[in-house]
Amino acid sequence: MDSRLDALLNPAFAKDPPVKLDIPAKTLGLVYAILGAIAALFGLSGLLSTLQFGGYFAVAGVGGVLFLVIIGSLISLVGTVLSAWGGYRMYQGDRGGKAIVIYGLALDALGGLVTALGSFGGGLAGWIVSLVFIFVLYYLVIISRFEGDPKLVA
Repeated sequence: MDSRLDALLNPAFAKDPPVKLDIPAKTLGLVYAILGAIAALFGLSGLLSTLQFGGYFAVAGVGGVLFLVIIGSLISLVGTVLSAWGGYRMYQGDRGGKAIVIYGLALDALGGLVTALGSFGGGLAGWIVSLVFIFVLYYLVIISRFEGDPKLVA
């Protein structure tokens, strides 16, 4: 396995996280699966709206920057679907679901950056705020424990 991916799946703080919470991975997976599915539906709706909007801008000759928004939205949608699928697998008790959620969150952050670069105005500021939110979700996945794993909180 690539060491960069290993660092993403097993960060240095995983053994002794700064904020110790006892979060069951099965419950967290169910939350991610439900919220991820809802977010994917809204993301698909937004992507289709952007594609329709893009047709109007292409006629006007302004489609270059909008292309980044469409590609970024598509990458984010794939990341959201991956996170929802990984959450479902976590709910089923599959430890590999954590990796899928983490990869989905990474894709979501990348898609958000591409979208922010194609946005007019304060796209990067909004991306930084969403990146903080994505990190919190990532942190919760890392510290969540399956049944039989040692607890973080006594």
